[in-house]
Parts: sequence; structure tokens; C-alpha cells
Amino acid sequence: MMLERRPDIRLANYYMEEAFYNVQAARAAFFPSITLNGEVGWSNNSGLVNPGKLLWQVMGSLSQPIFARGQIKGNYKTAQLTEENLKKKYVQAVVDAGNAVNEAIADCKTAREKHNYYNRQVEVLHEAYIGTHELMDNGKASYIEVLTAQESLLSAQLNEAENLYHGAQGVIALYIALGGGTK
Repeated sequence: MMLERRPDIRLANYYMEEAFYNVQAARAAFFPSITLNGEVGWSNNSGLVNPGKLLWQVMGSLSQPIFARGQIKGNYKTAQLTEENLKKKYVQAVVDAGNAVNEAIADCKTAREKHNYYNRQVEVLHEAYIGTHELMDNGKASYIEVLTAQESLLSAQLNEAENLYHGAQGVIALYIALGGGTK
């Protein structure tokens, strides 16, 4: 999908991934954890480390989810709500991106449709200007009529150039709306 190249869509996707992993981490907090470290074993000085201390550490890590259940539930619920909120933001970002693409396509289409009209108008007014100039050369039209025809032609050419500019802006807007560039 071309919209995936857009920075706002990619950012929303990264936020959703982060929220997913936060929910998984919050879910994992419900289970007891046992950490292994180098404190248990033989020592040069005293032999074994205190087994009572080891038992308390294991019991503490196994019973921690029971005593902190309310906090763990709260963290899990918060992570879930954050994930849902970010999913909604992702959907909104995709909808906004789609709207931007549709607007840019409509601008390009409008400029293309107007191009034929302005091009034909310039052709007709150019022929009218040449005809008026020939009439003036034969003494059947005044210089003011030639200037008026030339002014109409220049106005039509300006409209045509402005339409080409708007068409180029539409193409650029479409390029940006689609995320620009290649992978």
C-alpha cells in the first residue's frame, strides 16, 4: 500500500507496535518471575550462601504478583486503553491520508480537464488576433481592435499558464500525499 510510505502513517504504526508490546509486557507482569544471578553457589570464603536468604528471595519473587495484583491490573488496563486509543489514531491517520490523496487526484483531474478548454481558447483567440491584424493591414480594422484581440489572447495564455501551474501543484501534492519517493 503506497500510503505506508507516509511519515505520519509510519509513525502511527510504530506507536501501535509499541503499545502492543507494552500490553504484552503488562500481561507478563501477572506471572511470577525468577531471576538467576551469581549469588548462589560455592564461594571460596564461606562455602554455600545462606539458604534462608535464597528461600526468601524465591518466595518474594513468586508471591509478588499476588500482592501487587491491583497495580498490575491497573497497568494492564492502562496499556490496553492506550493501545485502543492508538489504533483509533492510526485509523484516523489512514483516513486523513486517503482524503489527501483523493483531493490531490481531484486537483490533477480538474487541471487536466481545464487544460483542453484553455488550450482551445488560446488557439481561437490566436486566430482572431491574426485575423484582426490582417484586417488592420488592409485598412478594415483599427489599431485598438488589434490591441483588444492581443489583450484577450494574452489573458487566455495567462489563464492557461496558471492552470498548468495548478496542475503541477496537484501532481506535487499527490506525490507528497502518497508518501513521496520510493522504498
